[in-house]
Amino acid sequence: MRGKVRPEPVIPDHEVLRKIGGGSYGEVWLARGVTGAMRAVKLVRREDFEDEVGFEREFEGILKYEPISRDHPALVNILHVGRSADSDEGVFYYYVMELGDDVHPGDDINPVEYEPRNLRTDLKKANGIPMEPDTVITVGLRLAEALAYLHDKGLAHRDIKPSNIIFVGGKAKLADIGLVAARGQRTFVGTEGFVPPEGPGSARADIYGLGKVLYEMASGRDRMEFPELPDELPAETNRKRWLALNQLICDVCEPRAAKRSIDTAAGLAAGLGRLQRGQKVRSGKRGVMSMLILPLLAAALVLAWVSRDSAWWPGNNTKTKSPNTAQQYGSIKVISDPEGVEVYDHEGNFLDITPLKNIEMPAGSHYEFEFKMRGYRTERVEGKVIANKTTLVEKIMAIYAPPVQGEEWGDNFGIIYQPMDDYHISSGFVRWYQWQRFVKDTGKNHPAEFVDHSESGVNRRIALVAPAAALDYCDWQSEKAIKEGYLNEFHQIIPRVETNYQNPKMSENASRQKWSPFRTMVKEIAYARLDVDSDPEGADVQIDGEHKGLTPLSLDRVKPGSVELILSLDGYRRHIRTLSIKDRADEKLRVALHRNNSVVFGEKWNNSLGMQFVPIGEDLLVSAWETRVRDYRVFTKETNSAKRANPVFKQGPDHPVISVSREDAMAFCGWLTERERKLERISEEEAYRLLTDLEWSKVAGLDEDPDAKPSTRELRVEKAFPWGRVWPPEDAGILVGNLADKTASQAADLRRDRTLLDYEDGYEKTSPVGSFLPNSLGVYDLAGNASEWVSDDYAEDGLFGVLRGGSWSSYLAKDLYITSRNAVRPTKTGDHYGFRIALAKNKEMMRSESPQEETSSNDEP
Repeated sequence: MRGKVRPEPVIPDHEVLRKIGGGSYGEVWLARGVTGAMRAVKLVRREDFEDEVGFEREFEGILKYEPISRDHPALVNILHVGRSADSDEGVFYYYVMELGDDVHPGDDINPVEYEPRNLRTDLKKANGIPMEPDTVITVGLRLAEALAYLHDKGLAHRDIKPSNIIFVGGKAKLADIGLVAARGQRTFVGTEGFVPPEGPGSARADIYGLGKVLYEMASGRDRMEFPELPDELPAETNRKRWLALNQLICDVCEPRAAKRSIDTAAGLAAGLGRLQRGQKVRSGKRGVMSMLILPLLAAALVLAWVSRDSAWWPGNNTKTKSPNTAQQYGSIKVISDPEGVEVYDHEGNFLDITPLKNIEMPAGSHYEFEFKMRGYRTERVEGKVIANKTTLVEKIMAIYAPPVQGEEWGDNFGIIYQPMDDYHISSGFVRWYQWQRFVKDTGKNHPAEFVDHSESGVNRRIALVAPAAALDYCDWQSEKAIKEGYLNEFHQIIPRVETNYQNPKMSENASRQKWSPFRTMVKEIAYARLDVDSDPEGADVQIDGEHKGLTPLSLDRVKPGSVELILSLDGYRRHIRTLSIKDRADEKLRVALHRNNSVVFGEKWNNSLGMQFVPIGEDLLVSAWETRVRDYRVFTKETNSAKRANPVFKQGPDHPVISVSREDAMAFCGWLTERERKLERISEEEAYRLLTDLEWSKVAGLDEDPDAKPSTRELRVEKAFPWGRVWPPEDAGILVGNLADKTASQAADLRRDRTLLDYEDGYEKTSPVGSFLPNSLGVYDLAGNASEWVSDDYAEDGLFGVLRGGSWSSYLAKDLYITSRNAVRPTKTGDHYGFRIALAKNKEMMRSESPQEETSSNDEP
């Protein structure tokens, strides 16, 4: 589905200036507060999430972070958090942050040129030259302390990378706090290369990500090249310090989690602090423990002295204490499914494997347990101890068993894979039962043949299929394995087809069609980076039909292979390009968009028939006048339609078309939509239609209940007209519209007592559209000339349509009130029934493969 060009958000007490960043998890806008201070506002939309749970989880994260954001100097300060109601802009939440430094030096922020300075911009500026060790250590220490503080509050950042480290007043701070969540909430958020092999979402993953950031700073290389050294080591004066820093980074970024001696942010901060002071970093956990022994011993002595009168102190008799002061206790029973899971306390101390014996603790105290087991996600449970009660703590473990380099791996079918250089491969061909599950789950009944085949002396029934079917199968198994916890989103399953396979049991058809068996291989996806920009900026970017954001846009995880890129911007020809993305490529694409006569929402516009439109909000254009005779004639001519208008009196080409039913008006809108799309005046996202009853009221200056039917809205008493509250119309001092006036009273088919004898507009019947003054929006003839069909039914029964605005035959005040409706069957025509049209963004339309779009196919961007 095509992504929409999103409106500028409305943020209370802030003037939104322009978009300065964006991606899959939100947009960042530059804004000015009521005090004049410049701020950054991040907007996260509900529609960017697959489900409500994911959106609410992110919102909960920012609510947890906001109260503590100003308590640490290396965390971006959140100044305000807000949330929209369900509106035309959709559901979203936002938070206002302090603004980062400008890449362009200077005291004042220029809103037009402002570009946030972050570590990524600094690394780009360095152009592969390593940063000074002291700079790396200072930044690393500051950020490690911030992470330690965050982790201590039970939160994890989940996406540590250079672009999420900004500078405020020249000091580094952790940004993009919208990704913060409770530790252990293992949603697959993160950026390839900064996520450890064991997966994202944990405190350890944050530390690993920061280690890779320090590697890029210290080496000048990309994180995917770790542990490669820079081309030239630092000068002799700095070399010893750099080598010590590199040793620390290698420890933090060790692929095997069990081999890392630094596994807490506090430990990393301690190591960097020692480097900053010129001391050696103690390696291994023995060093960390030795640092703790003296403080713990001192604390124990102090505790012993203070507690010498406590009940548990040797020699004290608890029976002599008052029963009212006795401490109450409760117990905790810890179990899991499956059993045999390792359980750790909140400090990381190993307790036992499940089931645990009852643990007695003081009532009201807080407990927190971490559950670990190979092949399952690490889980965390916490709560409070209840007095005189045994609390049963159960954790049902979720499978999480992605492949580890160099080790055997079992997939969701129980098939064993052998490790190779950079991939794993199944021990045998895809079997009959696997293929049958694929067919049952997907309904894709690819042609296949099944033959007996011996694997290691075991007879198995394997599938022979075409290569395209094998690819389809692997896509299905990849998706299934990710859902079931056997793969993460950084892996994919691909087929290895045995093209020269021979088996005497194969049929002639299978041989002729070149059907073959295939093994399944698991490889890490070699994601590429793609920077997309356009001239002008603000174009909507889609890759393979999926909306990604607005230019300029940086995409860190683009799947290699052939991708279709589409750039769309109101007023410009849509640009379509096929790109061939190579493994781990770093591509940059800038597209010059070409102006055409297409619609630009938010601005006045003329269509191909010369109909004038005025903007009503961001997603709607309304015709300035009623549809003319000349417009309708083009429709009937091009469609050879029998839906001709046949008024009983003569009209000019610029008069409003009349004697049309609501069905006729809707047919006109459908024809004009297709016509304008072919002429590239509107896109597949946009369509002509009648105004809704509510939109007509809004254009006329009336706010009404959006949930009510027109029949209910009409009950509201509002003695106002499109021109004001003056009645009779001659007292307004101007000609308010084409009504049943003194001139009309001379017509043979009108009764004089049904005209306004003191008002004269000069027209007996209809008048050319736009003959009288427009309203403040630039819309003409909302009173008189032709009654206008709207799209709504009058009531719930759907038997009647609605006409608004009176006509050339109207002479009574009640028929000209802006609240007035005429209920008419939608198939009926009349000599005063006309219509006005609107052009709206159609959010449900899919992208068209129009041959007239600007397309190109390049192997290189």
